[in-house]
Amino acid sequence: MNKTKELFPAAARGAKKLAAALSGQAAGRWALRFFAAMVVLTLAARGTSGAALPRVSLATPNRGTIVQKASATAEITAGESGALELPAGVTVRAVYAAAGQQLKEGDAILLLDLEQLQDELASAKATRSQQEAQLARLSASTAPDGNSVTSAQQSLDRAKEDYTRTDERTAAAVDEAKAALVAAQTARDEAAKTLEELESRTDPAPTEEELAAARGALEEAETALSGAKQAVESAETSREDSMLSAKRSVENAESSLAQANEAYSLAQASASLTAQSNAAEAEALRLEKEKNDEKIDLLTSLVEAGGLVSAPRDALLTVCTVEQGQPCPEGECLQLAKEDSEMLVQFTLPAEQAEKITTGLSVTVTQGSSSAEAAVRTVETDEEKETGLVTAVLDETAAGFKAGTAQAELVFSRTAYDLCLPVSALRQDSQGSYVLAVEETQNAFGLSLTALRVPVTVKEVDSDGQYAAVEGSISGGVIVSSDRAVSPGASVRTEE
Repeated sequence: MNKTKELFPAAARGAKKLAAALSGQAAGRWALRFFAAMVVLTLAARGTSGAALPRVSLATPNRGTIVQKASATAEITAGESGALELPAGVTVRAVYAAAGQQLKEGDAILLLDLEQLQDELASAKATRSQQEAQLARLSASTAPDGNSVTSAQQSLDRAKEDYTRTDERTAAAVDEAKAALVAAQTARDEAAKTLEELESRTDPAPTEEELAAARGALEEAETALSGAKQAVESAETSREDSMLSAKRSVENAESSLAQANEAYSLAQASASLTAQSNAAEAEALRLEKEKNDEKIDLLTSLVEAGGLVSAPRDALLTVCTVEQGQPCPEGECLQLAKEDSEMLVQFTLPAEQAEKITTGLSVTVTQGSSSAEAAVRTVETDEEKETGLVTAVLDETAAGFKAGTAQAELVFSRTAYDLCLPVSALRQDSQGSYVLAVEETQNAFGLSLTALRVPVTVKEVDSDGQYAAVEGSISGGVIVSSDRAVSPGASVRTEE
């Protein structure tokens, strides 16, 4: 055998090669079969594993606008209303209109009891007659009587005149008496001189008759002088008495005048207080009479209309609180919007939203099929309730609106961003906000999807909480929902 191998080395090597070749073909077939079986098992295992992966929905971040807005139930009413006067207490027989209704001139609003209106009218007219009589009494003069002062003044004037006349008369009597005294003194002096001359004459010597005559003349002169002196004293005494009496008359008259003036002043003060009281009472009564006169005018017009209350012009009926079968209440229970009155929209928002509102901000108001813009006029914040009352004015061109409930929506801001995505895509952990992007990987077994953590910064979330604007390096879609929990690095599959 060995020899043969040696003799035929080439043949031996060929035989080995042939045997090896035949053995390799068998091994290859077995290897191929094994590999095919492994592929089938791998695919089966892969299919079973894929079915167990979380199923996710993806969204692609895009450029968008984040809107901040608010909505609320609003109340529309006229900015200015005027009351239609109704007689309080008169029974309402029928009501034909309701608040918020647009009326045409002459449209019936309600019907009042005619008999009660007539009774009220008669009563109001009787009241007016009483008021007029009372006003006449209060308007009468309350000035005090000044006749006593006038009389006292006249008495004083007469006393002063009498004093003057007494002064003049008694002074003249004294002067006359003094003049007579001077004359009597002169006459006495002359008589004394004559007697002295006679008694001293020697040639011829006076006769006894002459001396007796001279002595008699001197005695008469002295007697006259004595009488003149007494007359002067009497005149002066009489003057003093007369002047004292006249002075007392003047003083009495002055005292009477002072008393009269004091009494008149007191009467004036009392009259002034009475006049003020009467004036105040008269003014109050005049105001009552004016109201009563207005009531008479109203009742007269209603009686003439048979108790029917109608719209005086085309207008919105803003308030109507009367009820059929009930008496008209006190106050402005029936109101119409004034001509050219603005239509106001009022609604309440939480304080944090109300604080964002500025004057002039546009509000979209919707009522039924009507929609229009209104401009914010005022925002009144209630700190206790933490709310804000917003009042807006409908545009003048707005049509189809009436007093009542409406819907108001206003936009605080609209901001454009490069990356916007659903809020459901946002996630949070100890490191901050992030999204899960999906990375595709191709391998021998096909395409696999892996969730990757991508950090983001949230810039703004819309008021509805649906979309958010973010910053971050995001490429492709991000997971917005899944049928089970997904964490970074997890394999996922997309919904078919």
